[in-house]
Amino acid sequence: MQYADLAGDLPRDSAVEKQASAGRVAAQGARFAFSLIGGQHQFWHAAPVAAALSRMPNTRVECFVIDSEDQAALAEMLAALGSGPVEIVVMTLPRALERGLAALRRTRSSPLKALRLVWWARAMRSASVIVTVERTSTLLKQIPGRCPPLAHIPHGVGGARRAKGMDPRFAKFDRVLLAGEADRRSTLEHGLLPADAVAVVGHVKLDGLRRAGRLKRRPLLPGPKPTVLYNPHFDAQRGSWQWAGPQIVGQIRASGRFNLITAPHVRLFEGASAAERAAFRDQSDGTHALFDPGSERSIDMTYTLAGDIYLGEFSSQLYEFLVIPRPCVFIDIKGDGGAGDSKLPDMWRCGETVTRVEDVVPALDRAIARHGEFLAQQEALVRDGYGDQSVSASERAAQELIEMAGLAA
Repeated sequence: MQYADLAGDLPRDSAVEKQASAGRVAAQGARFAFSLIGGQHQFWHAAPVAAALSRMPNTRVECFVIDSEDQAALAEMLAALGSGPVEIVVMTLPRALERGLAALRRTRSSPLKALRLVWWARAMRSASVIVTVERTSTLLKQIPGRCPPLAHIPHGVGGARRAKGMDPRFAKFDRVLLAGEADRRSTLEHGLLPADAVAVVGHVKLDGLRRAGRLKRRPLLPGPKPTVLYNPHFDAQRGSWQWAGPQIVGQIRASGRFNLITAPHVRLFEGASAAERAAFRDQSDGTHALFDPGSERSIDMTYTLAGDIYLGEFSSQLYEFLVIPRPCVFIDIKGDGGAGDSKLPDMWRCGETVTRVEDVVPALDRAIARHGEFLAQQEALVRDGYGDQSVSASERAAQELIEMAGLAA
């Protein structure tokens, strides 16, 4: 389905109104503040849009990040995207306050992020539009005084959903820019936003990685064995690593029939010490096994493109893996088929689902032969989740933001 078809279903301002909005921005200029406080794994969902805006006339783009490491990582992404000028602001706090909160910095806990938002609110709220890829930044609308329109680009597929239900903070955004029809439906069904505040733009991260020349599938481990990508989630209720991760890894390696990349969601090792991360990495042997607790390759689709078989529970990385449809095996640690969750049943129809550790390797053995049973569901899931990949999502998102700035002018 093309974006032209989707646009017919979505309430939109007329072309004349959009041109008028763009004209006001061109005449007056607009400043866009990106709140990027959630960590580097979210940056690819925003950096392509910031880069697109930076290349437009009479725009000023500022990105607010937590620390100098984030600053360097974002600068590298923007350069790879051919960005125009973008100011990257490190959200420092007074030295005494930084020292007192040093223990919390490693986990990027919400109190620390909230404090930075409050401290930098004046600078951020002087922009024409604020753009976020997470929802803690909705705090900016709760502080007394004027707040410009707040736009949201979710950093995964799932709409207004969060682990324990629908996130009420979605209702605080003036506009959300979603990847596909699946997220539009779920957002509207829960009544958190009116239809004219919801836009389908495509998948920004995928668009950005394509523009940066990163969407190349290449093997990371030698030899002819199929490579399993084990991608456990950090969620304590559903994540298989906390349940039996080391045993699963041990059985796969003992079988001798697969290469194995173990690359969890980056938040699984978010609070781990340097020694713990090193111990995890050191399980790599260079020939049949690669372990990564959260490097850049965990967020730029290197692993999701390299794997031949996906093994995990649920993740937006599943959608990234299925951009090229391939065999999947899912682990249902509760054995309930994803009861009470709006997304798990659809995901788990993309491959065989197991409920016991001893069933993982046999399911992997069957996965390639059974792939044809699940191919149609995989293609439908990605089409519904990611929308039309032939149109630049970052350019569409940038135009939506230009329109917001024009209407607010």
